[in-house]
Parts: sequence; structure tokens; C-alpha cells
Amino acid sequence: MARMFLVCAFWVVTSAMGFADASAPPTQTVIHFTLQPMAAPKPALKFQLLPQLAEMSPGNPVQGYLKAFMEQQHFFFDPAVVKEREAWASLPLDQLPVKQYPDYGKGNPLRQVDQAARLLTPDWQVLLQEKRDGYETLLPDVQQQRLLASALKVRFRFEIAQRRFEDAIATAKTMFAMSQHLAQHPSWIANLVGLAIANLAVEALEEMVQQPGCPNLYWALTDLPNPLVSFREGTRGEQLLFEAEFSDLTSARAMSERQLQQIVQKLLQMFRYQKGQMEKTRAWLDEHVRDDSAVEAARKRLTESGAPESRVGDFPRLQVILLDLRNTLRRERDEHMKWMSLPYRQAERGLTALPSQSEDVAQPFRDLATFQSLKILQAQNRLQQRLAMLRHVEAIRLYAAPHDGKLPAHLGDIAVPLPDDPFTGQPFRYEVKGDTATLRGTPPRGQEKAAVYNLVYTITMRR
Repeated sequence: MARMFLVCAFWVVTSAMGFADASAPPTQTVIHFTLQPMAAPKPALKFQLLPQLAEMSPGNPVQGYLKAFMEQQHFFFDPAVVKEREAWASLPLDQLPVKQYPDYGKGNPLRQVDQAARLLTPDWQVLLQEKRDGYETLLPDVQQQRLLASALKVRFRFEIAQRRFEDAIATAKTMFAMSQHLAQHPSWIANLVGLAIANLAVEALEEMVQQPGCPNLYWALTDLPNPLVSFREGTRGEQLLFEAEFSDLTSARAMSERQLQQIVQKLLQMFRYQKGQMEKTRAWLDEHVRDDSAVEAARKRLTESGAPESRVGDFPRLQVILLDLRNTLRRERDEHMKWMSLPYRQAERGLTALPSQSEDVAQPFRDLATFQSLKILQAQNRLQQRLAMLRHVEAIRLYAAPHDGKLPAHLGDIAVPLPDDPFTGQPFRYEVKGDTATLRGTPPRGQEKAAVYNLVYTITMRR
């Protein structure tokens, strides 16, 4: 359980946008674009943002990512090098030391990552461990991907500063491929890391499209999958982790007190990082085992779910309570999980309409059943909203190219298709005042005052 709270904390920390206007109100993230009109490349898909099949080779990219660390410990872990790289991640482009480091990151450390990102079959080799360890599964290889991505973003920015746009696009391919490989991991933690890496790449793209001579990426952005980072495998993995915590509990026979106490200890360990929750959860279990009415109600529910009444009658009281708890959490889990594959606006309506969970279940267990589903979907669709807004920016550059550098007065004036805001299913908000256009996303309900969910682009054209 502590693991899921760490996920949410991780996402909050990593979701901040790197070059938002510091003068903006704290409830908005404002990014200013000064753009050059630019027609589509010919052929239209000359530039792509994911590796194409012709670039791919057989193999497992996960091993390649890990090999990058083995080859260059100094580059990735030396404190002075890391401090320098962290500064370069947000330094204005014209202040990057491109003359001192004209080929930053093009050597072995990141070349290995580029090659790995172009392998076909990601296999994180974690399934058996998740079946055995449940929420205690350690994911050190996943966490290290963030370090690779931070180095790639710095290389990306050096390439942008030098107007090496084709090299920069190749780096974007690597980062987006990494994010998709993390989407193939059977855990939401890994999927969230994939989202964070994709957001880092989008930050760099937002800088790149403002540079004179940058090719138009409208069709490259349009060609990206939606969603870019799927949570399908992570959702399946979270279901597996949940079942692993109750894997030793059976309804086939009566269990011994020793066996049942071992299960209790395993469950309590999930809450050991939450102050006081182990004790509260233990007290909840003890109270229900002593309560005759609670035990009889649990026996009745087990019988109604299909367990033979004669067998249930022989179960120890603790086994009855644990089995009923597992069944209750399964039901509530599925009531949340069933919405995960739907468009956000449909899933949000379904999730917020769910009745309150049973108050007869200890709070940590209730949190376990919900899996923070709505927050996960909000994080996923925030990335999609950002990609959609960047696609609008490139569509505006397309429009301006044959119109003497003018901004479109309305989005309807743009000839190419434009995506809707994923949080509303409606067109983005757009208005022009003088020489400046403003493009706004709509935050999801409950996030109206969160700056990362209130994204605003201001756009002017370079004459």
C-alpha cells in the first residue's frame, strides 16, 4: 500500500513543467511561443517521433538500457557531472556550453540507449516476482530509467541549441520509445515513469518548435498513438499484485491459526510506512473477529457468493473475516478498474458516480481497492492534452506559412484536423488579441487550481 502512495508522490514531483513562466499565477502554467511559419515537410512523414520499423532490430531493449549504466558509471553517477547536467536541463538554450561540448551525449553512454530504444521486444522479466512478492516487488530497473531520460533531455536541448533538428528528432524518438517500453511493464509505477519521460520529451519539443528553421511536426505529432503511454499492462499488473497479497488464503478448506496469522502479517506489512496504520488495521481485524454479528454476516456473504454452507461453517472466524474482506475488495477493485480503458470524460463520470466504499472496511484496505484510478487517468490524459496542444501549435505554423505569417482568427480557419481536449471532448479554447493568440486546456474536475492541469500557450508569429 505504501507503494501506491509513493507512486502518487512521484508523479506530483516529476510532473512540473521545466520552463513555465515564473511570473504566471500559481494556478496556471503559461508557456510563451514565438513561432516561425513553416509548411509541412515533403514527404509529409519525413520526420517521425517514434522509431520506424526500418530502424528496428530484434532484441530486448531493457537489457540495453541497463548496459548503458555498466559502460559509463562516471557519466551517470559522478556528483559533479550530475549537478552540471541538472543545471543544463533548465538553462536558457543560448547559455548552454555548446562550444565546450559540441557533441554532448553522442558517445557510448547515450548511444547504447538509442540502440536499445530501437529493439522490438521489451521484456521486464518481473512477472514471476510480482506473483510471488505482490506489493513488495522491487523495481530498481524502472527507477533508473528516469536517470537515462534526464541525460537524454539535456542532449536533446544541446541539439536544439545547435539547430541540429534531425539529431534532436532522433533523441525524441528514443525518449518516446522508452516511454512506450515502460508502458509494457505490468505495474502502474513503471507506466507513470513512462509518462514522466514523455513529458520531458514534450518540454524539449516545445522549445524546439520555436527555433528558426525547425521543421513542422504537425503530421509527426498526429501520427503518435493515442494514448502515447498505455496503462493496459499496468492495470493488469496491479490486479495481479492485489491477488498476490491474498494468494495464501483459500476457501477450499479450513486453515490453521498459524497459517491465518502469517497472512495477516503479510497484509499488515503493506502499511508499515504509514504511521499508525498497521496498528489500526490489526485492531480492525481483531474487532471483527470478536464480533459475532460481523462474523455471521461475513459467513452469509461467503455462502451467497457460492461457497458451500457446510464448509463455511467449519472455517475459523479469522478465515471468514479475511475471505469476506478479499471478496469485498475484489468487487470494489473491479468497480474502479472497469473504467480504465474508456475515454477520460466517460471514465471520470463513472468513477465519480461510484457509491462510497463500505465503511465496514479499514481505511488502508479501502485505498487498496480504489488504486487511485482517477488520478492515474488524469496523469495519462494530461500528457495527451499537452501533445494535442502542441499539435495545435504546429497547425498554426502550417496556417501561417501561406497566409503571410498571420495567426488564424479561429481554429475553424485551419484546414488540417485538430484534436479535442481529452478532458472535455470539446475543442480547445482559443482567442486572438492583436498579434497574440492564446490556447487553453481545460483542467479535469477537482484540479481547477493545480498549475500542471491549467496549461496556457501564448503564441506570437516571428515576422
